[in-house]
Amino acid sequence: EEISVRGITEVTKVDFEYAKMLGGTIKLIGCAQKVGDNKIAAYVSPTYVTNDDSLASVNGATNAIEIESSNLVSSTYIGQGAGRYPTANSCINDIVALAKGDKTQLPFNQKGDAKFVNDFDSVFFMRIGYRDALGITRQCGEICEKFGVSIHSILQNPVTNRDDAAFVIITEKVPVSSIKKAVAELESFDWCRGSIFAIPVLGEIYGSQ
Repeated sequence: EEISVRGITEVTKVDFEYAKMLGGTIKLIGCAQKVGDNKIAAYVSPTYVTNDDSLASVNGATNAIEIESSNLVSSTYIGQGAGRYPTANSCINDIVALAKGDKTQLPFNQKGDAKFVNDFDSVFFMRIGYRDALGITRQCGEICEKFGVSIHSILQNPVTNRDDAAFVIITEKVPVSSIKKAVAELESFDWCRGSIFAIPVLGEIYGSQ
């Protein structure tokens, strides 16, 4: 219940356009990572993924798990996660196991002393819708500086409607708690149109990490 979970309802065509400009795409990712001694952070969210990441090519009913470790660096396991044959296979295996009285170990490790923390560091992709006004870039810079959010770059496609436009800020690696504070204050400005869409970035984006 403590883990932040977001679906894909906030993702728009504009987000994919900017992701393509940056050399990547957007995928729904569930991520868990160590953030210190006996501390673990986790989230489920749309996430910017670079095209050279194996997760970028996972589509349809295919699922993938990417594991990073000090020994293996990065390993990816890919397989069908849905569809009639994978689902039927899992159901039959479970029925046969029950009929045989098989006993298996619990699927997860026993509880340890690791503590869940609802904060982690990442590069962030922030799509901001706006109405035309003076000083928008300056105010974005001031708010980001106020909460310790370093801006790596600002991207904007050609504007066709000045009252219905959006730009994207790519940050340096910062705590998600700082992003949330910056987003909340930016959304209070009259020029900010709708909610700001801020998502984590996996991998390097123009050397941001």
